[in-house]
Amino acid sequence: MVDVTDQISHEHEKKNFFTRWFMSTNHKDIGILYIFTAALLGFVAVAFTVYMRLELMEPGVQYMTNADGEPNGHMWNVLITGHGVLMMFFVVIPALFGGFGNYFMPLMIGAPDMAFPRMNNLSYWLYVAGSSLAVCSLLAPGGNGQLGSGVGWVLYAPLSTSEQGMSMDLAIFAIHLSGASSILSAINMITTFFKYACPRYDLTQNTSFPLVNCSHSLSYSSIFACLGWCNYNASD
Repeated sequence: MVDVTDQISHEHEKKNFFTRWFMSTNHKDIGILYIFTAALLGFVAVAFTVYMRLELMEPGVQYMTNADGEPNGHMWNVLITGHGVLMMFFVVIPALFGGFGNYFMPLMIGAPDMAFPRMNNLSYWLYVAGSSLAVCSLLAPGGNGQLGSGVGWVLYAPLSTSEQGMSMDLAIFAIHLSGASSILSAINMITTFFKYACPRYDLTQNTSFPLVNCSHSLSYSSIFACLGWCNYNASD
């Protein structure tokens, strides 16, 4: 008698590099992509901090000067804005929420994957698009006839409405894309938690990480919606 299992191939088709990392819907792959991208942007934000600390190391202005030697206050404001925007919206939240949340939350609640795997992939690429625009805003024409926008990382009016140049538009649009990415991730996290964890366990039986991740998803979805609405109205 022939064993049927001998005729079954256990080999899986090996995906190429592009398909594995650019088209993946696996929660672990997307979590690694979030952490890797956030780490790259973190190096850029830390470089801004190091440059600012070098300037503050001694009295007077040593590095941030114009071609004629005059102090360049706009450059200082641009570095503070770029550091704050990158660290808050494109490093800390995506790494902790999108990276570790995607990687560990389905494993901890016994889920096969996120509830919406394709939405998970979409949220990551919205994050990449927003981070690209945030970096481009540092190099685009801004206020005072110089590059970048120096309005602070919250981008609140009236500074964001009075700043000239394309840099401010790119920075605001980057925050909008970051907010859309975070809202989609929050919807995915909440749905995954209530779809896979709640039918199996009582809320008191779950570990702290899925509970905290779900509660943060609720807060992120409301915070980014309000922030995007405020920036949209201010830009009008």
